Amino acid sequence: MSSKPSRSGPILFAIKGILVTAVVLWLYGCKEESYIEGRVEMRELNIATKYPGRLARLNIEEGQRVRKGALLAEISDPEAQARLMQANAMVEGAAAQQSKADKGARPEEVESARAAMDATQAQAELARVTAGRMRRLFDQGVIPRQRLDEAIAAQRSTWSVYQASKADYEMVVAGLRPQDKVTAAAVTKEAKGERQLVESAVSEQQVYALADGEITSINFREGEIVAAGIPIAILAKTDAPWVRFNVREDLLDGLQVGDRLSAKIPALGESGTDVKLVVYQISVLGDFATWTSTRALGSYDLRTFEVRARPISSIAGLRAGMTVLVPQSEVRSEK
Repeated sequence: MSSKPSRSGPILFAIKGILVTAVVLWLYGCKEESYIEGRVEMRELNIATKYPGRLARLNIEEGQRVRKGALLAEISDPEAQARLMQANAMVEGAAAQQSKADKGARPEEVESARAAMDATQAQAELARVTAGRMRRLFDQGVIPRQRLDEAIAAQRSTWSVYQASKADYEMVVAGLRPQDKVTAAAVTKEAKGERQLVESAVSEQQVYALADGEITSINFREGEIVAAGIPIAILAKTDAPWVRFNVREDLLDGLQVGDRLSAKIPALGESGTDVKLVVYQISVLGDFATWTSTRALGSYDLRTFEVRARPISSIAGLRAGMTVLVPQSEVRSEK
C-alpha cells in the first residue's frame, strides 16, 4: 500500500523561514534604533540644623515644592534660650562696669572723699599744734618727756592718715587708670561676643530652604530629637537639572563638550519627544566599575566615560530619575 507524500515538511520550512526573517528584521530594527540611555539628575541639598534639639514643627511633606527662604522646620532648644538670657545679663553687667570706668566716680563719692580728707587734715593740724605746745611746756620743765613723745607720735600718726585720705580723694577725682578702662571695654566686648554666639545658635532653630526645589525625602518627624548636621530633609534643586550618560568609549564617536544632542524622555509623552541637550562635561569613570576586556578578540580594553548634558531650555514636568534616550546616531556634533 503506497503512502502519500507528507505536506508538513514544506510548511514547517516556510514557517521557519518566516521566523528567521522576522528575527533578522527585529534585530536590524533594534540595531537601527539603538539608544544611549541616561538619567535626569538634580543637585540635592541637605536641610540640616547646626545645633541639636527637638523638632517642634515641620512645615513640609515629601514631593512638596518650596521657594528659597521658606520656613521648613523649627527646632526647640530650651537650653539655648537659657544661655541667651544669661548672655544678656553678662552684657548688661559688663556695660555697667564700663560706664562706671568711663564716667568716673559719682559726685556723692567725690564729696565723701573730700570730707574725709578735710577731717583728717583738721586732726593733723590739731596734733601739730598740740605737739608744739607740749614741746614748750617740756622746755619749761612743766611736763615729763613721756608727754612730749606722745604728742609727737600723735602728730605723725594723724599726718599719715591725712596723706592717705588725700590720696584716696585724688584717686576718686581722677577715676580709674587708662589700663582699667581698656580692661572694662574688653570685658564688655567679650560679653557681647558670647551673646552673639548664643544668638547664632538660637537663629539656627529656624530652618529655611536654601534654594527653590522639591522635597524628595524627610528623615525626621515632629517630636523627634534632631542631631546636629544630620539632614532633616533632602531638597532637590529643580532649576538646574542635568542628564548623566555612561558611554563606552567605542560609542563616543568623537563627542565633545559643547555638542548638542537630540533626545527623548518617555515619561513626558509628546512634550518629551524632541529635547535638545548640550554636553558640558566628559570624564572617564573608574576602572573597577567600567573596564571591559576585549583582548580575547585581539583588540584593546574598553573604558566607560561619564557624559553630562543639560537641557538647552526649560522642560516642564521634568523630574529626577526620569529616563532620557539619545539615539546612538545622534552622538555627534550638531553645532
